[in-house]
Amino acid sequence: MENKFENLKKIEIEVNSKRFLIFERFPDFAPFVGDEYGCSKYKKILLIWESYYDKNGKKEIIKCPNRWYFDAGIDEIKKIFGDKTNDYERWLNFARKMHENGKDRESLTFKNVEKILNKFSGDENSFRYCAGYNYYLRPASNSSSIKADKLDEEIAAKTLEKIIDILKPDVVVFLSKKANTSFKTYFKTYKNKFSTIQFKSFVHPACAWWNRKSGKEPKKSGEERFEEFISEKWHQ
Repeated sequence: MENKFENLKKIEIEVNSKRFLIFERFPDFAPFVGDEYGCSKYKKILLIWESYYDKNGKKEIIKCPNRWYFDAGIDEIKKIFGDKTNDYERWLNFARKMHENGKDRESLTFKNVEKILNKFSGDENSFRYCAGYNYYLRPASNSSSIKADKLDEEIAAKTLEKIIDILKPDVVVFLSKKANTSFKTYFKTYKNKFSTIQFKSFVHPACAWWNRKSGKEPKKSGEERFEEFISEKWHQ
């Protein structure tokens, strides 16, 4: 991450009359920002996926929102994230998804997206021109979609507002209908503030509808819709 975006780690939000530094508590959840994000060649695109998940569904701390966000000690939180030296090696760090050496980069959730970006950049590492992260800041308790409650929704929306303030993207792309629907409930608060930014949502890149045609005529797959959108928005 470039030094000019180090202040992402200092984002402070207020929820339930409590103010806290969200990425001080969860530093691995801070957005990945590619080295070439903001270059004059391409528009600044912020890609937003849905959530992390507890692979085994056995970590009780994750199942309780209040404990996860407020009550559990930092040492207890750190045990979940692991202690590998490189960001892109820790299983809950978003660099693992977008960094050129990221361990999860080949999953369809990310590979399907970058494949489209690569078509327009002529590059095999198009994520270096983008920023990205998971919208929800509490992992799902298993590999299915997160069962978010009001606290999850509020923290996610307020955090995204601050992220946008810092990254100043031209385009915000939700790659999760669930995350997009959640943010929409708060968006009226930010509508005027973000009037110059285009927001767009697509189905999750690993779901069946990414490759299956649906919707109004002419029917198109999620992949086709995403490719059409990027073809219009990728270049400055």
